[in-house]
Amino acid sequence: MKVLLLHPEDALPQSYAAPWDLVIDTGRAPAGTYERWSKQAGCSVISIYDYAEETEDLYRLRELLRLGTGREVDQWGIDWWEVLSLEIALDLQHLVLIHRLSKELHPNCELYSSRPQFLATAMQSVLKTRLVTLETRIHSVIRRVRHYQRVVSNLDAIQLLDVLEDKFDSEHSIRRHFTRRGQVSGQPLILLPSAYINVSRTALSYAEMLPDHQFLLVHSRKNAKLTAQPKNVRSASLTPYFVPTDKRENASLIELWNSLKKELTAREEFNTANAVGVLGRIPALLRWGIALRDAWTQIFESENVTACLSADDSNPPSSIPLIVAKKRGLPALACHHGALNYLMAIKANHADFYLVKNEMERDYLKRICQVAPEKLVVAAPARTKPNPLQWATRGRAPWLVFFTEPYTSYGWRSDEVYRDLLPRLRSLAEACEMKLVFKLHPFETVKGCRKMLRRIIPKHEREIEVLAGEASDQLWHNTRVALTVQSSIALECAALDIPVFLCAWLRDAYSGYVSQYARFGVGHVLTCPEQIGEIPGLLESWNGGTFEQQAVSSDVVSHELRHLFSEDYSLPAVSNA
Repeated sequence: MKVLLLHPEDALPQSYAAPWDLVIDTGRAPAGTYERWSKQAGCSVISIYDYAEETEDLYRLRELLRLGTGREVDQWGIDWWEVLSLEIALDLQHLVLIHRLSKELHPNCELYSSRPQFLATAMQSVLKTRLVTLETRIHSVIRRVRHYQRVVSNLDAIQLLDVLEDKFDSEHSIRRHFTRRGQVSGQPLILLPSAYINVSRTALSYAEMLPDHQFLLVHSRKNAKLTAQPKNVRSASLTPYFVPTDKRENASLIELWNSLKKELTAREEFNTANAVGVLGRIPALLRWGIALRDAWTQIFESENVTACLSADDSNPPSSIPLIVAKKRGLPALACHHGALNYLMAIKANHADFYLVKNEMERDYLKRICQVAPEKLVVAAPARTKPNPLQWATRGRAPWLVFFTEPYTSYGWRSDEVYRDLLPRLRSLAEACEMKLVFKLHPFETVKGCRKMLRRIIPKHEREIEVLAGEASDQLWHNTRVALTVQSSIALECAALDIPVFLCAWLRDAYSGYVSQYARFGVGHVLTCPEQIGEIPGLLESWNGGTFEQQAVSSDVVSHELRHLFSEDYSLPAVSNA
């Protein structure tokens, strides 16, 4: 049996003349792509994601991650495995799929890979068979050069600088010498850590509700910096607060990690992860995490921080300060910048209280993520959005808006997704006499989107308007119909009585977000791409949604926030002894 593992960036060219018995895509593509490739290859072509079991896999991953808790704790009480294991969680999920798939393959099968990739090496390790890589050395060099050219050409200047700094100066050992600390005010303030622009926006929306409190927004990446902010918010960069780390502590924690790794590798998933180098990332991540901890400690020691609110407590740059605040006995609150956060199902919750925006999010965290109900507080941030239009007025709005998402983060082949979607979206816009508009996710750029459109529909690329940045009043007033997959923008559309359709076949493999949206009447779920053609008929009978974005008044939320940020909720400082 000949099995080919196809890298997510490789297509299935005619030059692969070997008579495969099975082709396994380690990425994801629409069903139509696999039907076409199956005819081309003369065998079944499937995706490794076909073996995912959605939310059930979250619980399996949580079980795996919990095996390492309590074994790599520093003098401040921070469990570094809890913090850093989320950085390798996606790779561990992939390895779970490899083990599941391997049980259906013959142990003596002939294994091939289109190029070097860790999932192919993992399959080889599990099956204990020979692996043949089809890519030659010269093709590897050419491919890497083209890859970096493509990445650089798709990024704007700020994104490119963030990428370079993250890669070559992750511990800020160079750039800290070129950035000065701001003037310390000495007044009590609430810390808002951020590494991304959406996190900053969410944090500031809460700060706006408490004009009598002072806030300090500290950004660890340039992408998180905002040009405008409320008067009660001061902004600062984390970079000048980085200091040289204690080499003895680093060595001690690495020793603890090596001991923990020996225990973890008793499980087959971790044994495979170690064999393919996934666990080998931990020492570098640990040095990065310690540098972040020491920088945030400098913030706490130089500023009069009275509480912390993290709008992304799954990302070390913004989860570490939350943990530090809690260890210091300060009120530690968390929330999520999107509609839902599936990582709460697999991670430890370090916040005293978790702010949720509505009943849908509360239900998801309680039912799917199994967060203790007493930790959840319904407190939606203030939002300044246009008032909903009457349906008669909405019916004259000129735009059909497709809200994009970072599909590669879900494992999708982005070009194949758009190759399947674009003709259908153009036909829908034409049938409804609307202009097709792409509203980009913050991780995407107009330049990158334009290049994709020229690749796939070169003759019609200019017919599509592409928008980036924060959603404007013009966008909301001009949008008659919206489509997305599982973006939190669906809630905004529902709150504004904009018909929104969810392309459920493109959802990520694990979170269960689309099911939760459907459970609470957010949007209309489309189960296959062919149903896009049914939207004109669905619009004729559309009578608006039933979802309410904010169930609690702003005054009540503001009062609740004052209480949560007060000393009434602060905890005794954790002893370092």
